[in-house]
Amino acid sequence: MNKLSKQIILESAFDVNVKLYIYLFFLIALCLPFILIVKHRGIIQVLAIISFLIISFSAISTFFMKKGIVKDQNGLHIGYFCWKKLIYKDPISFKNLNVITLLKIRRKSRGAFASISQPDSTVSFNSFEIHLLNDKHTTKHKVIALKKENKANETIDFLTKHSKLRHEIYSPDFS
Repeated sequence: MNKLSKQIILESAFDVNVKLYIYLFFLIALCLPFILIVKHRGIIQVLAIISFLIISFSAISTFFMKKGIVKDQNGLHIGYFCWKKLIYKDPISFKNLNVITLLKIRRKSRGAFASISQPDSTVSFNSFEIHLLNDKHTTKHKVIALKKENKANETIDFLTKHSKLRHEIYSPDFS
């Protein structure tokens, strides 16, 4: 990352359900190298050990990946970080949207393998979504959703400081 870029690392890039799927995927991916390590000797065993280590490192890195905001010479981006290093960035499109707002949304989540017959296994939580708006607040575009309100407020401060966005309370004007 060059010296002209600024960034804020916020929170985990994945929720609990996605982390469970990531865990299961990498657990299955580790089976073949493990079998090769146990069953073979020589160069195949060495290659299996190397692949086992690479898959393990990839699993840990993906599991602990974080999301954030990056400002560089090309504009603002949603960034994905691993070990505090920027891995991937996705540009934020402004398209005549020059206002930013924070919306608190009540969400429900069910465990990844919970059955439909157990509706009481859902968990309610607040999601703090940052949206770009036009001047009349009639068009909105979600930038990022966060789990903690203080992180959402830090993000709004970062975005207003490093762009021409204005922070306003959401109040659509349909006239």
